[in-house]
Amino acid sequence: MKSDWSASAAALTRRDFLRVGGAAGAAALLGPGLRADEESKKLEPTADCLVLLWMAGGQASTETWDPKKYTPFERGMEAKAVYSTFKSIPTTVDGVRISEGLANVAKVMHHGTLVRTFKAGDLGFILHSRHQYHWHTGYVPPQPVAAPHIGAVISRTLGPKHPDVPAFIDIGQRSAGGEDFEVKAFQTAGFLGTAYGPFEVPEPAEAAQDK
Repeated sequence: MKSDWSASAAALTRRDFLRVGGAAGAAALLGPGLRADEESKKLEPTADCLVLLWMAGGQASTETWDPKKYTPFERGMEAKAVYSTFKSIPTTVDGVRISEGLANVAKVMHHGTLVRTFKAGDLGFILHSRHQYHWHTGYVPPQPVAAPHIGAVISRTLGPKHPDVPAFIDIGQRSAGGEDFEVKAFQTAGFLGTAYGPFEVPEPAEAAQDK
């Protein structure tokens, strides 16, 4: 004759065990003040818009936002001996230092966020557009389908602030030859659909004529 415990254990399926165990684990992690089935509060955006200044081919991070050991430049010095050839200066954020060439930025750093944790994928060193694709979309190329630009994602999420103004405007995105096709690959809404694509203004001086 089976005991009460063994009878109960036989009736308990593996799926039941995982479900009950998972719920108990989640409750333990969330703590006594929260319930596992509580819906997370939706984030309410407070910014009016997002302006992305893409300065391709810019200065090295060690000479701007992420200075290392100061090393005065000397003619003929080995490349491996170069860390940062500009001194670092303090900013209005405790513990955050940037290059001495960004003195005005240092005064308002408390209004921004400095992200130093991005690690680029191993995408080669010739076609910069592969890295640009990664930055603009968050997807490492190549992809089986076209990935949406970050502007398209925001366009779909927030929509336009005014019915007569496009939610996603792309101004002056041009390449310097050789990578035109690749650059165009990430200037789209991708799999989100053309409704969220950019209103393109290739030449800022001719913005009034663009339709």
